[in-house]
Amino acid sequence: MNPEKSIYNKLRKRAEARVARNLDLLKGFTLDNAKALLHELEVHQIELEMQNEELREAQNRLEEVKDQYTDLFDFAPVGYLVLDKKGVIENINLTACDLLGVERTLIKGKPLSSYMENGESRTLFLKLQAAFKTGKLEDFELEMRHKSNVFFKASLQGIITQNKEQTDYVCRISFQDITSLKEAEALLFQHEALQKEKKIIQQYLDLAPILFLILDSANNVQIINQKGRYLIGEKVQNIIGKNWFNKFINDLDDNSVVEDIIANHKKGTILIPSNFESKLESTNSESIIMSWSNVSLLDEKGAFLGTLMAGEDVTERKKIETRKELYTQDLEDIVELRTKKLTEALHNEKMVNEMKSAFVSMASHEFRTPLTSVLSSAILLNKYNTLKQYDKQPRHIDRIKSSVKQLTDILEDFLSMDKLERGIIKTTKNSFDLKILIKEILEDLNWSLKEKQHINYNHKGDAIVLLDIKILRNIFLNLITNAIKYSNTDILISTTVKNDVVNIVFIDKGIGIPEEEQKHLFSKFFRAKNATNIQGTGLGLSIVKHYVDLLEGEISFESKLGEGSTFNISLPQKA
Repeated sequence: MNPEKSIYNKLRKRAEARVARNLDLLKGFTLDNAKALLHELEVHQIELEMQNEELREAQNRLEEVKDQYTDLFDFAPVGYLVLDKKGVIENINLTACDLLGVERTLIKGKPLSSYMENGESRTLFLKLQAAFKTGKLEDFELEMRHKSNVFFKASLQGIITQNKEQTDYVCRISFQDITSLKEAEALLFQHEALQKEKKIIQQYLDLAPILFLILDSANNVQIINQKGRYLIGEKVQNIIGKNWFNKFINDLDDNSVVEDIIANHKKGTILIPSNFESKLESTNSESIIMSWSNVSLLDEKGAFLGTLMAGEDVTERKKIETRKELYTQDLEDIVELRTKKLTEALHNEKMVNEMKSAFVSMASHEFRTPLTSVLSSAILLNKYNTLKQYDKQPRHIDRIKSSVKQLTDILEDFLSMDKLERGIIKTTKNSFDLKILIKEILEDLNWSLKEKQHINYNHKGDAIVLLDIKILRNIFLNLITNAIKYSNTDILISTTVKNDVVNIVFIDKGIGIPEEEQKHLFSKFFRAKNATNIQGTGLGLSIVKHYVDLLEGEISFESKLGEGSTFNISLPQKA
């Protein structure tokens, strides 16, 4: 029935009933009373018509809202349904019907559990039981079944409310198919796991001393290790994804392996030879010759996935092989050369053994003397202390100090030589007054001069020089100390600065160096035969030579046995 007509009929019946009750009141009415009553009726009629119009408009608005709610409910992007306490579907929207593949008329009144497996039904039952007990439904996921028997993963959220009659509670649930999301999450997890494995593989490959790379089936670079990046001279982002054979390697002059690989790949032949040689294009140097060992990567079904390539830089080996071929024509010269090298090696080994023996002899002698002095002085000090002869102690304390100083100097020589040989010492040049430096050194060494021994110093040219003051100080200390030890007479030192070159001359009238031993003068631990009874480590002049080389200078000497020695040093001033 039309709602508007129904409402109109109800109002008419109520009006007729009221007129019937008021008929007795009309008796005795005058014409004027009738007119007034008629007017009143007309007013009421108009009011009723207006109220009826408003009622129709309200009804229309209600129908529009209801239609909007129905559209919103039915065509929402997620499924909506209402469940009673037993999990029976009281209402459901069209989206939910589509997800389950069942018409709405066939699904109402059925339990939601009928659209899932037993295990999932149990989960739903427990969730609903807890929700109606606590008044709150926790979000959860279930595997639901479409009418076509296809399962999908669903995410469910809901609330507990009263039903529309306000007589009991229902559970209003929204759910959506998250199968694609779960698949994406699984793919993301697999991708992250692969990235971790790739990172681990990269770390291991980076430790390898040879080039490693992995190509995909299209011969594009997927992984390359640190050695490979270094040889190519490119950043990793400029290598990954590039075709290896088109971009980075070329054939050697005597083969066409790379050319054949490119041609065969275009024809569909994707396997790469297990071994071959090629040129590797590098931005760091000329082409590098590489020897490759390759392994095809296959999946479980035997399908080709890519190639693992291991490459060794054989450039030097190839050069050696080429030289060997050239030397074949002159084998006698090679034998002679090798014989000479062997002789030199034997000679050098002999020299090394002699140096080791010299070091052992020197160390035992140089350490024994001061240590014996320290020990004997310590014993005497203890004795004098017991006898309370304190006046005799200072002399032995001075002996201990002198011996400790001697040991310190020996160790300082060892440390200096070690640092020089390992390249730890670096030069730092600054401007300073050369004359002031030498005067300070002479004052420091004045105590070590022998009786009636003097050092004469003169300088020509500008006194301000640009050199490493610390290294220059060590050069002076070593040469002056040597001159003092091996000479009993005066020592002459002269410095000249001219054309940005500092020339230094040391002259002593000491014991001199035997001519046959002069070629070993700058060798480690070398001590001339006529100096074995004089304290020393045999490192001083070797240290001086290293220091002069660090300053890019030159050192030379002249010496005659029994007449003395002259050392000349020239040092360039460079910023």
